[in-house]
Amino acid sequence: MRYRLMDILICPTCKNYPLELYVFEMAELKQAEPPKEACTQFCSYKNINPQKVAKEDLLKDCERCVKVKIKYGLMACNKCGRWYPITDEIPVMLVDSQRNPKDDVNFLKLFEKHIPAKILFKGKPIHL
Repeated sequence: MRYRLMDILICPTCKNYPLELYVFEMAELKQAEPPKEACTQFCSYKNINPQKVAKEDLLKDCERCVKVKIKYGLMACNKCGRWYPITDEIPVMLVDSQRNPKDDVNFLKLFEKHIPAKILFKGKPIHL
């Protein structure tokens, strides 16, 4: 998954935006097309509102951002407390009824050292 995707993702349960991003493992691309413009709503690479930063400064970071893929991580919603895994570069954003609790528990155990306590022990729909 690319950081830029976070500019458009919302919580499928409560429609909150932006989501918090926690990156556990990244991969750098050898070649990437330079961005034509910066993110407009939210820059998850820098965790900032891009409208509050000079465009010249933001575009420097954009060049680094497009060269990185998120292999493993999770996205969390501050409003409803739900979390969504990123596995093998794919964000898995399913509503509670479509999620597999066994897969969620396995993900939490696998990345237990990287996941914030609020998600690990109180996250929805599944926690340890």
